[in-house]
Amino acid sequence: MSNADNAILPVTVVRGLNDRVYEKRKMAALEVERIVRELVAKNDIKQVRKVIDMLVNNFVLSQNPNAKKGGLIGVAAAAIALGKDIGLFVSEIVPPVLKSFVDVDCRVRYFGCESMYNIAKVGRASMLLFFKEIFDGVSKLICDPDTHVKNGAELLDRLVKDIVTESNIFDVDLFVSLVRERIYTNNDNVRQYLVSWIQLLCSVPDIDLVSHLPMLLDGLFIILGDQKDEIRAMTQQVLNDFLMEINRKSVGTNFKAMIVVLLGHSKSANSSTQLIALIWILRFLELDGANLTFYSAGILNAVLPCLSDQHSKTDIFETAVRTKDKLLSLLTETPGTLENMDITDMLSVLLAHVVPSTVYKDSTGREYTSPSQISVTTKIAVLQWVRTLHSHVPNKINSQHQDIFPAVIRTVSDPCDGVVVLSIQLLAAMCMQNSDQDKTNFENFLRSLIAKFKDDEKLLDRRCSFIIQTLCTHVDSEKVFCTLARLLVEETDIVFTALLVQYLNWILLTSPNLAPLRDTLKSQRNNPKLGKKGSTDGRAVFSTLYTTWCHDPVSTIALCMIAHSYQHASDVIHALGEYEMTEMTLSGLDKLVQLLESPVFSALRLELVQPDTNPELFRSLAGILMLLPQSEAFTLLRNRLECVGVVRAAERTSQASRCVPSSDK
Repeated sequence: MSNADNAILPVTVVRGLNDRVYEKRKMAALEVERIVRELVAKNDIKQVRKVIDMLVNNFVLSQNPNAKKGGLIGVAAAAIALGKDIGLFVSEIVPPVLKSFVDVDCRVRYFGCESMYNIAKVGRASMLLFFKEIFDGVSKLICDPDTHVKNGAELLDRLVKDIVTESNIFDVDLFVSLVRERIYTNNDNVRQYLVSWIQLLCSVPDIDLVSHLPMLLDGLFIILGDQKDEIRAMTQQVLNDFLMEINRKSVGTNFKAMIVVLLGHSKSANSSTQLIALIWILRFLELDGANLTFYSAGILNAVLPCLSDQHSKTDIFETAVRTKDKLLSLLTETPGTLENMDITDMLSVLLAHVVPSTVYKDSTGREYTSPSQISVTTKIAVLQWVRTLHSHVPNKINSQHQDIFPAVIRTVSDPCDGVVVLSIQLLAAMCMQNSDQDKTNFENFLRSLIAKFKDDEKLLDRRCSFIIQTLCTHVDSEKVFCTLARLLVEETDIVFTALLVQYLNWILLTSPNLAPLRDTLKSQRNNPKLGKKGSTDGRAVFSTLYTTWCHDPVSTIALCMIAHSYQHASDVIHALGEYEMTEMTLSGLDKLVQLLESPVFSALRLELVQPDTNPELFRSLAGILMLLPQSEAFTLLRNRLECVGVVRAAERTSQASRCVPSSDK
């Protein structure tokens, strides 16, 4: 050390700062503080600068660990002595101390923290000039393997936070950029450090952190999935604070930028993260929904999977339902919204959630695959959505028929009645305007339905009646049956056609909803006695059905009977006798006899007492009786015909008694 250096600080002070013993270094630092105080009192700034320069270059930046430690203590002592004048020397003091934060010696790092703490305690707001460097340095020291260093960093961090909260010149933009650079770290200590800073600034009234939230939100949601309960709780509180602030002051909030982030996290495997994302989405819709309808596809993509059975009776399920309903009300109740938006992406997401394992994209361009198993609740929600959309913008929905029909038709075979009903309601609504396209759509729908019945015998056996009857409650039964009849004529598998005709025939004869169609068939009958001709419409319907019903003889007989075409029924029955009876035919005749006792055929039974008017009816029934083997149905029909004979005998007796002259005359 030169004589000039000795003139700045006494030899004893220099020797003490270099000493290995902490107490001696501390005593030397106290002497430095005394010297600097005297110089400040004399206003000898030039000499003060020389002291600081010597402490920095000869000690803090030395290669000797003891000298570094002594220099760090000495610089801190000089800062304390400077007091309010420290601002003149911050640029000279702080950078060298910051370098000690990365020293290989943990004791040097610790004394660096301690030195910076003491400097900051005096410098206060002037330290913000180096906020970036201090923030970066502390973010590293809190991960230090040495406990003392880590504790020292935490003390320094608390002091810097106090300085920031009392300052009115804090650079929020700089802070956000610093946090954003580090927020995707996996280190728990750094995560906690960042969240604690965000939490602090969020609580400062004069600092607007909400406007910067789009840059932080994604990282916060990632940290929300941390494995440590303490970090998760801190992050959740921060998000709650932000949402409260947004609720209080939503004007100017960039909802669009943030909802994209939320949509990504709404599909998180972490249930807590997913729930909070959904809560935010719902609140955004409540606050600024009219400007967020562009993201309808993404929102649906977020909420529909949450309607699955695994989420039932959970907060996720309830929030998803509320979000779904809120979005639908925004779309349907805000004039012009649906009319002016492209619903293609939205329909793509909706339809993907009725057809398992479908690859699709939402409005953000992200590609997804729908679940391999889709819950009934989800399917019902989707179908209700599409049905509601159709009621508001039918032309837009109908224009997407090439995508909608194949997806919805698949749900017609769903085991849940509610899903089937909604599917048929939607398909029927899309075929109700009697345009050429609607007619084609309806035929394609029924053609697909026939194919489903053909491919799945269990579906035909268990669900055919329900599906057809449900369809007939939403579409004119005559249109349904006549279209089915025409399409079945094209079917090459005559065994399947005969089987389906049997099911359709049974529905025709037993369903209360098909009474109008049965009346139409009855109206085709000529009644010469009343001078009444059969209706043209009735004849056309009968003719259309008859062509297809001929695939099954029993169904043909039943159709003729319901249409009062007894002569032809008799001809078919007697022609049937010329062939060997199959078990299916005998079973069909058995069922027909049972059905003759139902209210549907009450008018037919009354006609039996007028054999002169309807001789072919009696002949037809007698023919069936002769075809049947001795069975319950045989006995039932024989008893019925015998009753006719009894009634006729009683009638003849009554007529004869009226013709015999009275003995009194």
